[in-house]
Amino acid sequence: MEDKIILKLIDAALSGNENLGQIAVRQFASKIRTVNSILYQDITNRLQFVATRSTGLKSKPLPLDADTRQTLVRVEDPILLDTAPVFASDVEESLEQILLERRHTEELLREGIFPARSVIFKGAPGVGKTMSARWLAKNLGLPLFTLDLATVMSSFLGKTGSNVRAVLEHAMSTPCVLLLDEFDAIAKRRDDDRELGELKRLVTVLLQAIDDWPPNSLLIAATNHSELLDPAIWRRFDVEIEFPMPSIEIIEKYLVEYWPEALKSGRIAKHFAGMSFSNIDRELRQAKRESIISNFNLKIREANTDGISMLTDKDLSSMSKEERNNWIIRLHKKGESQRSISSILNISRPTVKKVLEENIQA
Repeated sequence: MEDKIILKLIDAALSGNENLGQIAVRQFASKIRTVNSILYQDITNRLQFVATRSTGLKSKPLPLDADTRQTLVRVEDPILLDTAPVFASDVEESLEQILLERRHTEELLREGIFPARSVIFKGAPGVGKTMSARWLAKNLGLPLFTLDLATVMSSFLGKTGSNVRAVLEHAMSTPCVLLLDEFDAIAKRRDDDRELGELKRLVTVLLQAIDDWPPNSLLIAATNHSELLDPAIWRRFDVEIEFPMPSIEIIEKYLVEYWPEALKSGRIAKHFAGMSFSNIDRELRQAKRESIISNFNLKIREANTDGISMLTDKDLSSMSKEERNNWIIRLHKKGESQRSISSILNISRPTVKKVLEENIQA
């Protein structure tokens, strides 16, 4: 056995680092595969048993806040994602690389290399960071755990740190994708004098967790304010992906996938230039609401005036003065304007005005 492998096994045993130990064992197995097939198979069986045992930990209870008894993570399992996100080419290449490394984990570990275990997403709000985390989890066949920042952040000194540690320990014990959204809230620069010592200590906990993250799980941090992060954080992540604002080309693809009715209505990508996906969604949802309400009001109006629409021109011309006046008053109460009533009943607008004035005076 090579001295490097022996030293890795010694370091793993002394430090209690299971990840380092597994890498050393896989490297050793790779070295003796051709010279001692029986021992190689025994080692492979043991590694498989460890992987199976880890998978079985999915039923482990979720971490709770000790005071409120609320869960500290939101869980999506399975991931319901009917349509894939629309990515910029650089983002798509980086995400596909993560999946590719996961498909070849065994080969990488035999060479002493971990697949990407930690990823940091940065970019403006609404550009697809959270959706991309869901997409990765779905494609990896893993549950998505999202840190519930509102529950984790506590006003009690020391509680925030213990809550975050509980989430990290839980995610490290079971195969999953853990999303730390709004990461800048818990990983702020330690040289910021405005922050409490507790949050500064929390950064140290995060750094250690990133270093020790197991290869059967994926840690994703997402931030809208990368300038607030502690500088030491950046060096710890295996992959850094920047999400740009969508280009006109990407917006066109997004509208085709998610809002085809917007294209039918004449809206084009240039109308949404400079907007994030979430802002595009917000504008289109509002337009859809207005369209639904407008159509609904139109149907009500048609229903309210249905009786008069069934009358022929002959009926209208032979209508008595009392009947005509009743229709004027009825349509007015339904919200029709004097001009509209004049057109519906085929009478002059001054006549409508006079009847309404007399009715109001009456």
